Amino acid sequence: MVALPGEGSATTYHLRPPGGGTQWSAPADGTTLRPVPVKATHATLLAGRDAVYDPRARQGSVPVEFHFDDGSTLNGALILTTAELEQLYAQTSRLLDAHERALGGTS
Repeated sequence: MVALPGEGSATTYHLRPPGGGTQWSAPADGTTLRPVPVKATHATLLAGRDAVYDPRARQGSVPVEFHFDDGSTLNGALILTTAELEQLYAQTSRLLDAHERALGGTS
């Protein structure tokens, strides 16, 4: 932020990207200043929690922790249909086989 409304002669927000760049302005009422969402970088399994299958919904729920590029985290769930569960099983099985081969196992 270069200048706030009311500072000196500023009647608008005067902004510039972190580290420099082209300056721009926004109305003093802040109508165009919307929060920029923090980007998720990855998700990890939530320790101490187990996956659950709901036969009525035909969905599985895997507890995860989402990690964001600002260092914050948020607990959530990865909801998977039966087809997605099968796809994830096939993918993780291939990963485990590759891991075993890398360790010199017989898989």
